[in-house]
Amino acid sequence: MNETVAAVNQPKTQFKDYPDVLTVQQTAELLSVCKNTIYKLIRENDLPCRRIGSAIRIRKNDVMDYIRQ
Repeated sequence: MNETVAAVNQPKTQFKDYPDVLTVQQTAELLSVCKNTIYKLIRENDLPCRRIGSAIRIRKNDVMDYIRQ
């Protein structure tokens, strides 16, 4: 099997495997919680985000800061 294809099909298991700006789904995967938990953290101002139209984006550095708290 081609290594590139194999790498794409493998789940992301390390923080560095994620982009610098995350979707709600990626953030939930990274923290091993459901998307509703991420929305709750955003609503309660525990996790900063940016809204681009109707899309929500979360900086990976902000997730790291949340974990360190």
